[in-house]
Amino acid sequence: MRRPWKVPFLRNRKLQSGLALSLALHLLVIFGITHRERVTHFPVQPPIMVKFTKKRPPQRTLTRRQRPRQRPLVRRPALQATPVAAVRPAPSATRPLPMFKSAALRLPTAALPDRLVLPVPDFPARHIGPSLQAGALEGTRQGADEIDLALELMDVQAMDTGQHRAMVVVNPQDRRQLKGFLYMSNVYSPSIERAESETSRRLLQTRQMVENRMLQGLADKMVATTQVHAEVLDAVALDDPQLLQVPFVLLTASGHFEFTEAETANLGAYLTSGGFLFADIVSLLQRDYSDDELDIPAVRSLIRASLQAAGYQEWKDWQFRRLAMTHPIYHCFYDVRSLPRGMRDMRYGGAGVSLTPDYLEGIVVGDQLVGVYSMRNYADFWAGIAKEEAEIFDPSFFGDSPFRASAEEPMVYNLGVNFLVYALTREGSLTQQLVAAD
Repeated sequence: MRRPWKVPFLRNRKLQSGLALSLALHLLVIFGITHRERVTHFPVQPPIMVKFTKKRPPQRTLTRRQRPRQRPLVRRPALQATPVAAVRPAPSATRPLPMFKSAALRLPTAALPDRLVLPVPDFPARHIGPSLQAGALEGTRQGADEIDLALELMDVQAMDTGQHRAMVVVNPQDRRQLKGFLYMSNVYSPSIERAESETSRRLLQTRQMVENRMLQGLADKMVATTQVHAEVLDAVALDDPQLLQVPFVLLTASGHFEFTEAETANLGAYLTSGGFLFADIVSLLQRDYSDDELDIPAVRSLIRASLQAAGYQEWKDWQFRRLAMTHPIYHCFYDVRSLPRGMRDMRYGGAGVSLTPDYLEGIVVGDQLVGVYSMRNYADFWAGIAKEEAEIFDPSFFGDSPFRASAEEPMVYNLGVNFLVYALTREGSLTQQLVAAD
C-alpha cells in the first residue's frame, strides 16, 4: 500500500485538495471575524454641550375678565318685603355694634349683589371676651408663673395626660386653694430590702408593702383636704433614671444597709435637679436607749455620698440644718406651730414624753431646701400603725394607752400634707421644671 505522504506533491491530488479546502476554510473564518468587528464597532460621538441662558419672560397684557351674564332670578310672592338699608357704624370702645336679625335682611331682587348673600342665623346676643374700658385695670402686678385659681380658666384634671407625675395650680391669694394631680412612689433598693428583712420590721410585711401603706394614707389625706388627686404607683429603683420624674420620694430605714455608686449618683442628680426627699428613721426606740440607737448613720452616709457624687461639698455647698418653726414648710398649707410626737415617742415615751429631738433637719443645698431628715417616725402614722396598736392594747392590762388619749395623729397628717405641698410648689421644684420643659 502506497502512503500518501510519500507521493510527490505535484502528483498527490488528495493532498492538494485537502490544502485547498483548509485554505478556503481559514479565509472564511478570517473574513467573518473582521466583518463582525466592523459591524459591531460604533464611532464615539462627541458630548452634547447644553448652555442655559436666562431670558426675560414675555409681558402679557392684562385684560379684564368679563363675568358671564347670570340668569335673572324670579321673585316669589312669599319673599316680597320692604327694602331695609342697614348701615354698619365704625366699631368703638364705648358703643357696641348693632345686632340685626335675619328677618330684617330681606333685600329686593334688584338690589341683590353679584354674589349670593346667605341669611345670618338668629342667635341670641352674647358677650364674648372682656370689655375694655378706661381705668378697668387696677391692682398689683402678678408674676407670669402665678395663676389665679378663682378665675377657673382651665381644668387641671383634664391636663393629666400621663406625661407628668404631678401638676398643681395654686391661688396666690389663698395658699389653701390648690388643685391638680400627684402620683407618688417609694424607693426600692436591694441592699435596704435585705437589711429590713433581717430586722423583721413588720410581721409578714416587706418594706415595700409598709411604705406603700404610708404613701396611701398620705394620699388619702391629700385628697380629703385639697383638690389634688393623689395616687400611689409602684416603687422606683434607687438607681433608675426614672427617679428624676418623681416629685416626692419617701425613704424609711430601721437598720444599717449598704448602697452602690450608681444609687448615690442617681440620688445626687435627683436632689440637685429639683426633687424632694423625706428620710425617716422608723426603728424601735426604748426608754433607756443609747446614742447609737437614735440615728442610723447609713442614711446620712447615703445622702452625703449622693451630693458628693453630684459635685457638692458639705458645709460649703450644702449641709444638714435644723428647721425652725418659722420655716415656710410648716406654713405652706397648714400652720404647724409645734412638732407632734412620732411613733418612736408614743410607744415607750408615755404621755407628754419625747425620746427623740424636738426638731427636724433640712437638707439644704445652697439656699434651697431639697429634703427633710426625721428621727421621729412620722411615716408609721400615715400607714395607720397607731390605730392598729391602739386596738391591740387592752386598757385593763396595759392601762390607758397613749394612742387612745393622744391627739398627735391629725397633726402628723397635717405635717405630711405640708411636706407634699412644699415639694410641689417650692421654687425650682421638679414639677415646675418638667412642665416648663414642654
